[in-house]
Amino acid sequence: MSEPARIPFRMHPRVFDALGADLVTSDVVAVIELVKNAYDAFARKVDVKFRKNADGRTRLNIVDDGHGMTREEIEDVWCLVATPHKDRHPVVRRGAERRRVTGAKGLGRLSAARLGGRLTMLTKARGEPCWRVRVDWSSVSEGADIAESYVVCERADEAWRSASESGTRLRIRDLRETWDDARISDLEQNLARLISPFAERRDFRIFLSVFGESKGGSKPVEVRAPAFLAHPKYRFRGQVDSGGNVSGEYEFRPVAAGEPRTRKLGLTCRQVLDAAQGRIPKEDAACGPFSFEIRAWDIGGQDTAEIADRFRVNRSEVRKAIRAHKGISVYRDEVLVLPKSDNARDWLGLDLRRVSRVGQRLSTNQLVGYVSITADGNPGIGDTSDRERLVSTAEASQFQEILKAAVGQMENERAFDRSEPDRPMQNLFEGLSADE
Repeated sequence: MSEPARIPFRMHPRVFDALGADLVTSDVVAVIELVKNAYDAFARKVDVKFRKNADGRTRLNIVDDGHGMTREEIEDVWCLVATPHKDRHPVVRRGAERRRVTGAKGLGRLSAARLGGRLTMLTKARGEPCWRVRVDWSSVSEGADIAESYVVCERADEAWRSASESGTRLRIRDLRETWDDARISDLEQNLARLISPFAERRDFRIFLSVFGESKGGSKPVEVRAPAFLAHPKYRFRGQVDSGGNVSGEYEFRPVAAGEPRTRKLGLTCRQVLDAAQGRIPKEDAACGPFSFEIRAWDIGGQDTAEIADRFRVNRSEVRKAIRAHKGISVYRDEVLVLPKSDNARDWLGLDLRRVSRVGQRLSTNQLVGYVSITADGNPGIGDTSDRERLVSTAEASQFQEILKAAVGQMENERAFDRSEPDRPMQNLFEGLSADE
């Protein structure tokens, strides 16, 4: 009998195309992943620039002032697929400041591969040489074995003016999709969601510039959410303790006429469990403490007109902005983790739940929610590799049921504020007749 053979695992170079398409769900998500890489490199500023080449084709430049990479990091981290580097180094430092990294799945390189056929990267760590890395993703994917795939790396000291500077500059060419005004607008709105409104520090700024008439493109504009989103008609802010108990305050602030109102709200863990009706696998599941804020609007014609008049924006921009930020977003250590794409905005199932009580219950296109968790305080809440939903765990189930219960409390208060007790109930069948 022959000895058992040891057959090594192999990987075809097409893995970059396959994983890029499956795990990075859209080109907008791909750009967001690259901007998050800049955040993880402790950048304070990142510029996203769309430019035209001499041949008229579009290219994408992403420039940050983060730590940059050394020659060893390029080889041992950037060129190593699925590296555990960020798992082993979950915190980055810049002087006395510290920042928790957000990425640990290696989606940055896959995002670059999804966006365009060729990548040129200039990267420089402080006090180190500048390195130019060039990748032709088409050549990589057409290879026979990933062991034969490579990037070209060379020194490019002339690209940086000072040895004390650091950062990374990405130039992505041969873009696979057309970046028209609608797609760039979608990108801008999603970039505005990237940093949590709970963040105490504003030490990460994102700027966007597009083609423009001049060679340098339009003037960079800082990406920010519209001002009116910070002033909702209905708001519920609260905290959840380690035992799963909810406490917070509801606020009603009419845009035009009406008296404002506030009310303290709360839910015990037992009430949440009873309302879940067995959807939480075990009662002792502890999702960990977190804070949340749910904002909601009425979006009828008169309602959007009131908002537009008060904040001096177009009525069309009101619904567009709410739609761009809609749903409940989860932030881990101040950075967005889900949802990334429009298809996953209703990851809580609020729209389906609304069918049973249309009018009183809120749909995702009426609310903008923010939930703040931490990696240390909520280890049982993890997102899937495509960053579109939560990994199925008892802790995640409890987390979702708590949020649904909080939305339910807000809906009850909103129904009270929308009621007009002096007006008789309208008969929907009044005026209808069976006569011929």
